[in-house]
Amino acid sequence: MKNDDTNKEEEKYLQTKESIINNLHDQKEIEKKYLKTAGSLLDYWIKELRSADTQNKKRHNQLLELIHRERSNIKKIGEDIDRTNIMIDRTEQSLERIRQMINSFRNER
Repeated sequence: MKNDDTNKEEEKYLQTKESIINNLHDQKEIEKKYLKTAGSLLDYWIKELRSADTQNKKRHNQLLELIHRERSNIKKIGEDIDRTNIMIDRTEQSLERIRQMINSFRNER
């Protein structure tokens, strides 16, 4: 009976973990879409600034500098998302190996 309870509890954890992983992957896709949209908006503003005949070159250059800085931030955020996903995938692989070893241990009993 205790073994059945343990298996049910383990299954509950595994299902919850799987649900969370699926949500994380969905969230990653949403974050990537956001970053792409923000990048497109920055591209639009750069084109607008380049085509503008401006009297105030200093302000114009400050805006371009600000846009380029934000583009760099967006790139870093994207890289952080990728790194986080790599770490989650590695953790998933480790958990699966541990699960296999636990199952092997159970079968030896």
